[in-house]
Amino acid sequence: MASPGFIDPPRISPPTRRSLLRGIHAFRIVVGVWMTVVFAWEVWDRSNNDPAGLRADVAHPGVGFALLAVAWLTIGWISIRYGQDADRSVDPVAVLPELAIAAVMLFADAWIYGVVHSQALPTVWPIAVIFTVAVAAGTRPAVITGLGLGLARYVGWALFQYETDAGFWSLSRIASTVLFGVAGGVAGYLLEQQEAADRSISAYRAREEVARTLHDGVLQTLAVIQRRSESDDLVELARTQELELREYLFAGSTVEEDVASALRAAARRAEERYGLRVDVICAPDLPVGNAQIAHALSGAVGEALTNAAKHGHAEQATVYAEPGDDHDFFVSIKDRGEGFDDSQPLTGEGIARSIKGRIEELGGRVDIDGRPGRGTEVRLHL
Repeated sequence: MASPGFIDPPRISPPTRRSLLRGIHAFRIVVGVWMTVVFAWEVWDRSNNDPAGLRADVAHPGVGFALLAVAWLTIGWISIRYGQDADRSVDPVAVLPELAIAAVMLFADAWIYGVVHSQALPTVWPIAVIFTVAVAAGTRPAVITGLGLGLARYVGWALFQYETDAGFWSLSRIASTVLFGVAGGVAGYLLEQQEAADRSISAYRAREEVARTLHDGVLQTLAVIQRRSESDDLVELARTQELELREYLFAGSTVEEDVASALRAAARRAEERYGLRVDVICAPDLPVGNAQIAHALSGAVGEALTNAAKHGHAEQATVYAEPGDDHDFFVSIKDRGEGFDDSQPLTGEGIARSIKGRIEELGGRVDIDGRPGRGTEVRLHL
């Protein structure tokens, strides 16, 4: 009986699981063709292409072909179950027969050939069952399956062929055991990483859905309270609740994740530092971008919001992002502050370095539009 927690199948999403099983089954069929061709060629080559008799014939070719036939029946059985439902290809009634025939082929390999040879009868076909076990039961069962299959070949070789080979401690036979075990470990590890990725994606999508819902309801209600209430205590309470709710919704977002997260992080910092209310609106088809782009936009937007609060004395601003016509991103930062006289040249390290410098380094451009009493809009094209 398995110990508690020994079998721990990866909890990956159904679409991902089906894709993995489809890939494993395609691998199973392709290498099935390969192992059949290799064995048939070896039998023919040794018996018909060696007139001097320098190489011994394959000892038991009939048994080899019989095992290959059983292997193909197993592949057919798994194909039927896969066609009915992909998950049925990882049931015990599908996995155990494949595991059994793979072990028998590896064990009987040395006896069937009867001579020194390079590739085992099933070649790499057993890798398919190792991967399947990783999907069905987790990392540890997959590693044990790989080691067991490797030992099956080693034991068969020790019983039937080691005296004509390189001695009992043959490196090539030990390598088979190690490689099969490593294959199980690698498959399990990759599936664990996929499980973690699926959890992160699911959590992110759920958080985004909650954020959209609350933004259209609760956050807007709190904003109305702040604008219209005459009670300072009520305004402060609404403001505190809004910041806490935004922090909860967007907690854990970093500029390395995507552009939308970077813009929200910049807006949140401006709100916390200057009391500026910032609405962030991102188009649904906004590209994800990369860490460099997200970092540049986060810094430029943060500086624009800082200018809006400190120099424009704005109390509210809007950050809007959508895919650009000629560039990957268009971001607008528009405030309702005092604006500025656009007939005067813009100066200052913040605009030159933190806004224009960041965007222009990545091949983008910055447009700044402001009129006295009508606020300022900073447009980033990247």
